[in-house]
Amino acid sequence: MAITDLKYFNENVDTITHDTLTSVLSRKSMLDYMNYLIDNKIKFTLFFTDIDDFKSINDVLGHSAGDKALITCAERMRIVFEDNCGVVGRYGGDEFFGIIENEVEYEKIWNIANQLNEIIRKKNNLADIERALPAGKYTITTGIARFPLDADNRDDLMEICDRALYIGKLKGKNCFIVFNPKIHSKKNKEIKKLDLKAVIDNVFSIFTNKNKSLNDNLIEAITFVSKYFDVSLASKNYNNKFEILYSNGNLSKAKYVDENKYLELRTNESDSLLFMYINKLDSNHEYLKNEFESQAIHASILIPCQTKSKIYGYLRIDAKHERIWSKEEKMVFQIITNLYAMLLELTNEKF
Repeated sequence: MAITDLKYFNENVDTITHDTLTSVLSRKSMLDYMNYLIDNKIKFTLFFTDIDDFKSINDVLGHSAGDKALITCAERMRIVFEDNCGVVGRYGGDEFFGIIENEVEYEKIWNIANQLNEIIRKKNNLADIERALPAGKYTITTGIARFPLDADNRDDLMEICDRALYIGKLKGKNCFIVFNPKIHSKKNKEIKKLDLKAVIDNVFSIFTNKNKSLNDNLIEAITFVSKYFDVSLASKNYNNKFEILYSNGNLSKAKYVDENKYLELRTNESDSLLFMYINKLDSNHEYLKNEFESQAIHASILIPCQTKSKIYGYLRIDAKHERIWSKEEKMVFQIITNLYAMLLELTNEKF
């Protein structure tokens, strides 16, 4: 589909401007188009897309690599949106937005968003850039909202779209969220209200409950933070034993994994938290690769539960889908494990 096939662009072809780097529509042209659709009460779906960990690309490889990543994202987005009678623009930085006119049906929008994620992941020439990314893969996160279903004005629609994007980032990136008020409205309010400090404060509060065993408090703490971080399974992993603490039911094949094989991932002896992405495991880590493939795990964290005098075991956090562990997640799970270890030493309860 050519952009001029859409009535608005055909009638305003002389005023349309493009982003100089990526050649997609400029922010102004996209906002003008959005205003036109809203003023004329034409239904449409808005997509906010953000390149995951883009800052790492610029910081490690420089701005020329960052430009390459931006151009690739724009090109791939154009393929998907033009195939679905839509348009793409650059909002700013590493953020893009797309609009599909006269389409708000959930299943169709979900399929388009899925196409977008798939083409970004699979069809790129960014092997050099992927080596600089935390998860070793070039990915995007997208938030999606619909007019007039989710909002009847531009500012509210963009805010909802941005919130959906934020939820996607909390879920571990490399995903898309189609805003659904029945599912996300209440959760959005909780996320905005409950910041990182509040999450940590609540974890401390859970562990001060002396009416429960330490193990029960650990389970409660893990279950609580799993509402905000996208975790498939949490377990104790030690001495050939495997004990599930939390599960969303998506990793039914999960089992014990030799923690010593995790330790081979250490870059230095002081590493207190080890995280794994299956696509970054090479032939030197064949055991881990085979284990996680058989268990359908794509990302994992292993944290030693230890004090200065003793290692009790390991807390393991797993995810079924490809995702990136955020620094907030790492921090919270490290705090939970450290608290549990400290209290084990004080109370002499068993791990």
